[in-house]
Amino acid sequence: MRDPLGDTAPVEARKAIRGGILLALAVATAIALRPSIWVSLAIVGGLIATIMLHELGHYVAAKRAGMKVTEFFLGFGPRLWSMRVGETEIGVKAIPAGGYVRIVGMNNTEVVDPADEARTYRASTTPRKLAVVLAGITVNLLVAFVLVYVVLVGRGLDRLTTTVERVVPGMPAAAAGLRAGDRVVAIDGLPTPTWEDVTTSIRSGGVESRVVTVERDGARVDVTVTPEPAGGVPRIGVESRITTERVHPVAAVPRAGTFLWQGTVATVDALGRVFSPSGIERYGRTVTEPGGRGGFSGDERPVSVIGIVAEGSGLVDGNVWMLLALLAAVNVFLALFNLIPLPPFDGGHAAVATYEAIASRIARRRVVVDYRKLVPVAATVFVLLLVFGLSTMYLDVRQIITGS
Repeated sequence: MRDPLGDTAPVEARKAIRGGILLALAVATAIALRPSIWVSLAIVGGLIATIMLHELGHYVAAKRAGMKVTEFFLGFGPRLWSMRVGETEIGVKAIPAGGYVRIVGMNNTEVVDPADEARTYRASTTPRKLAVVLAGITVNLLVAFVLVYVVLVGRGLDRLTTTVERVVPGMPAAAAGLRAGDRVVAIDGLPTPTWEDVTTSIRSGGVESRVVTVERDGARVDVTVTPEPAGGVPRIGVESRITTERVHPVAAVPRAGTFLWQGTVATVDALGRVFSPSGIERYGRTVTEPGGRGGFSGDERPVSVIGIVAEGSGLVDGNVWMLLALLAAVNVFLALFNLIPLPPFDGGHAAVATYEAIASRIARRRVVVDYRKLVPVAATVFVLLLVFGLSTMYLDVRQIITGS
């Protein structure tokens, strides 16, 4: 792709150096004054790394396919700094809103030096085209897998036990005499080997009294508890004690794959709900209603980079493992978002390459999509993305300032 802001003039080297020094001093001062800010900076650094690894996937795949890559930049707009490595200019631009790799001849309207025509994207085979446009998505999914694997092996997996960690004051369990440290072994005489068995048994019995058998100080004690409805669900008011179990490096491989698949399904479901007709209507009300959520609840509302950093800082709270888990989720989201089969997404380029291959086989001649007809589509998608991005930033800033 090209820089959507155009090939603007570079910034003077002296100004770029001065700006870099001031930025470094500002970061150092911020960390010195507020050490906890390292979490926010780490999230920002992780987001930048995620974007550049995505682009690096395109770069490596294009070079292996014999295509000519002329630019590899972080950011858009005016150049701040760059250097030439072989035939590729690598550098940083002024607006850190993403990154891009420029591959020669991405469509049939681009004017290319005849000497480079054989090395253009458009002159390549379909398998190589697909490998190049899907390489960034593949890298993001691999990074997410590795991050999840590291968390499973390094930190472990949280598991709910049948031991009571906390009894909620004023709830039926507290009134019945249940205590923190009690281990629930049975309800109405039926064994409860897992916490899921405990919650399922309580909820299935409605608000009728239950006999909860617990192990306390080496002895078994029967406690009669009458659940009460809370949010339409029978509850007794106890919280489970959580233990963390390390996962063996071999067992962590399939588990990481399972978590990655579950994260993928959850992300697709979330994207489908947000961009459904009802989701768009709710999002519009969220933006236009001061202090309103437009029907979004919990963490359903889409967030921008500002929201990821703000909410992620509180979620991570200095925990490196939570930081890695957050970045794994971001990589999954970026991969799936780029799969949308519309230009200028990677999925759009893949859709065009696939269509050309199928149409050429059916017509028994080479069929090439006229990219001039796709320009309105790409422009519309770009404008919608811009509006969506700016509105999520507005909502995140409003959330930080007003708390709503």
